[in-house]
Amino acid sequence: MTLNRTLALILPAWLCAAPPALAGDAHVHGEARLAVAVDGPTLTLMLESPADNLLGFEHAPRNDTERAAVTQLKETLNRPAELFVPTPAAGCAASGTKLASALFAAGHPHAHDTHGAEHTDVEAEYVFHCARPGELAGLEARLFDRFAGLGKLKAEVVGPRGQKAATLSPRQRLLSW
Repeated sequence: MTLNRTLALILPAWLCAAPPALAGDAHVHGEARLAVAVDGPTLTLMLESPADNLLGFEHAPRNDTERAAVTQLKETLNRPAELFVPTPAAGCAASGTKLASALFAAGHPHAHDTHGAEHTDVEAEYVFHCARPGELAGLEARLFDRFAGLGKLKAEVVGPRGQKAATLSPRQRLLSW
């Protein structure tokens, strides 16, 4: 099985169920998850975060200020090169972005836990194409500069050098592989 096919099978499932390296609550405020796949010249990043980390709330926007915050979030998430910086020598450029969240859809469906609190996640998938993939050795996560509610980013990397897990923070933003 090629790495591309393996990643196509593994990464979507990763967003649904945390692998052992990332075991714990799937929806933890202050924490987000990042799956990184390196396949030749293609770098794929899959980010999953509680909306609270990125917006300060998880409910459907209730006023113009909150609607503007959701719009700004979408605009920010659509600029992956400002959020993630792969090894500069690799010459990577963002080539695709997909966003998903109930907050981005009309008629935000509410998800409630047993205590009645809303929990809404935001998912983003980013694809970078790297001109010199042999130079790609990691990335810097600049999410912490944009999102004050984010304190921890649990990352897992799958690539030609194997698998690796790491936890990034505002003080430790570099993920290497």
